[in-house]
Amino acid sequence: MRRVFPMLCVLALAGCGGGAMKEAECMTADWRSLGYEDGAQGYGPEQLTVRRKACAEYGVAPDFQAYMAGRDEGLGYYCRPQNGYNVGNRGYRYGGQCPAHLEPAFVAAHTDGFGLYERRVRMQNIGKRLNYSRQRSQELEYTLAENTLAIANPTPEMTAADVAARVIELKQLTQEKVELEQSIRQLEIDYQAAQQDYEFYRSQMAGRYAG
Repeated sequence: MRRVFPMLCVLALAGCGGGAMKEAECMTADWRSLGYEDGAQGYGPEQLTVRRKACAEYGVAPDFQAYMAGRDEGLGYYCRPQNGYNVGNRGYRYGGQCPAHLEPAFVAAHTDGFGLYERRVRMQNIGKRLNYSRQRSQELEYTLAENTLAIANPTPEMTAADVAARVIELKQLTQEKVELEQSIRQLEIDYQAAQQDYEFYRSQMAGRYAG
């Protein structure tokens, strides 16, 4: 049994390396092992084309049969349900690499994992909006206090037009803060709901995909 390092670039594999082979590597290539490594990382068969082009520069042609035999073995490692779940949970989409007899279980597990990913992203996005809104609310509070003080105690340099502009700005910022506070309350509710949904879903998946 070959030992394979876990997924590095599991599904969206464009630009993930693995094909740029140097001359020495081409000359001494074990094509079955390379096929296994590519299959175990979820590379499609086009990865052999990448390797072939890299080695063609040195006059080396790949052993197609050995490579594909190794790739089939590697896909057996890659297309396990546990790996499908991990792939989905990391936000990668399935690219159709698995053979027909392994695909249904892999896809079902991938769907479960992707469901967790989507819930986590939703929770995180709401959290970011909530944090931004809270920060903005603090900024408004400071600016409102500053304007209120300036209006109540204008400096000698301030003209009547300056004071009037401060009054208008104060009204606008006050309205913004009122609306922002309403938004914050709703975001807090949405975040709590998203967090509960995420935790509940994760607890369900934990029993199915331990490890």
